[in-house]
Amino acid sequence: MNEERLYDYSKGLNAPYWIQEIKTKKGTRLWYFATPMQLSFFIVFIIVFVVMLLFGGFIFVPLAKITHSISLLLYWYLPYKLAKFYTEYEPHGKKMHVFIGDYLIYFWDFKLNKKAIYHEDRIEPVEEIVFEKTNL
Repeated sequence: MNEERLYDYSKGLNAPYWIQEIKTKKGTRLWYFATPMQLSFFIVFIIVFVVMLLFGGFIFVPLAKITHSISLLLYWYLPYKLAKFYTEYEPHGKKMHVFIGDYLIYFWDFKLNKKAIYHEDRIEPVEEIVFEKTNL
């Protein structure tokens, strides 16, 4: 028998992977989303949440003493908003991580490097230009 090869169109169309329900191996539904969520949303949410747990304590502990509960709300709100922003916003038609990488390369090459570009090479800029007097 000829096995039919399946093609993953999400790669060719540059489409994200979507998650609508989470099931166990036996098929029991653990969670169901009314609208499908992108896989990158969950990855960014977890990364931001873990970073906040590890490094946000010096900000959120004093904030919790002052406001009593706002820091607990921020542990959910900030990762959610950053993950939504990451998945929904595409600056210049690029994915967010590609845009950030391109911007960092641009910033390194053109903003931090003050050398002039001359024939595809970087040269030290000439500070002063001296013109000689000529008689015509």
